Amino acid sequence: MRFLHTGDVHLTPGAPARFEALRAVCGMAQELECDALLIAGDLFDSAAAASEMRARVRELFDSLPFAVCLIPGNHDAAAFSAGQYYGGNVRSAGTEPAVWQVGEVPVIGLPFTPGRTAYESLCTIPLPGEESPLVVMAHASFYYSALARLYRQEEDGNSGEAHLWDCDFTDFPPSYIALGHWHNPTLPPVQVNRARVAYSGSPYPIARGETGARKALLVEIGPDGIKVEGRDIPGVPRRERVAFYFLPGSEEQTVEEIRSYLCDSADPNVILDLETGGWLGDAREEAVAGEIEAIAAHFRDGWKDINLATPQFASIGSLSGLGRKCLELLEEVEHPGVFEMEDFTAPFLRTLAEEVLGEREQIYRETLSFILRYLGRGNRHADS
Repeated sequence: MRFLHTGDVHLTPGAPARFEALRAVCGMAQELECDALLIAGDLFDSAAAASEMRARVRELFDSLPFAVCLIPGNHDAAAFSAGQYYGGNVRSAGTEPAVWQVGEVPVIGLPFTPGRTAYESLCTIPLPGEESPLVVMAHASFYYSALARLYRQEEDGNSGEAHLWDCDFTDFPPSYIALGHWHNPTLPPVQVNRARVAYSGSPYPIARGETGARKALLVEIGPDGIKVEGRDIPGVPRRERVAFYFLPGSEEQTVEEIRSYLCDSADPNVILDLETGGWLGDAREEAVAGEIEAIAAHFRDGWKDINLATPQFASIGSLSGLGRKCLELLEEVEHPGVFEMEDFTAPFLRTLAEEVLGEREQIYRETLSFILRYLGRGNRHADS
């Protein structure tokens, strides 16, 4: 049996590219001769978006030669609460868990509910025999028990999040747990004894941090077990992030690095998130920000898009005493007088002196960079 897993499409009338990404995923499922398409929640960005786009989605799903298994997520739960019709091929959960049979494999669909309700509902559903494969669909945050102390979530559901843990699937038969809610794919899947747990990620990059090629997950269930493979979605741009950090005295160099990067790395299939921050000379923040905006505008046509984050600049006038000491040391190593001394007329001595001074400058600049980054984080933390 073959399944194609996706989710978090977040369809809305104002973002037609997301619908085209969904259409591309449906085309992939046909080409791969899948038995079903799994959409693990948040097909729509809201219930209002679902009302506006239901007819288009129904037309697309009705054209498919296989089943579409669909569960509501936290964004579109109301779009499934009254048994709304999404096509003859669609198996959708409403407000209660559902079990569908796809060939020889049962598929359990868990609608989004906060806290541990989804797991509690799952416990009420009889599972197949120990060797019978199973698919479970859920829209939730998945946590790993060994790292439990790192998590800060409320188990009572007041946070509005749904929670699943690896230990929830310890005693499951051979299973694939198709998750939605996190927008980046998890590859390879998390293995919990005989269960494989994975997020497909969103098929179109929606927000910052959703970097890399967008994928749908091909799940093959057979006599040899469960195999999961990420497949790139054709025609969908990828999103990438690049950050530049400014230090005192290197503003022009960093601006030139930004210019060179936007020119040399331009890719019409990439949505670029450009982030800048650091420390500038007094009253330079507005001028440097304007220069960066102009450079981005000049090279934007070479990219799918360039998104400029608000620059996180601070004035060097607020620099601490330790940072100012590093600046003084930098001024010392940049003094050229050493090369005018008679002892440095020999070429090899001059080369040695250049290397030593270069190493000293690098050490001081790296130290200053570390201090300024730390101070920058401290300032932002204090403001939050």
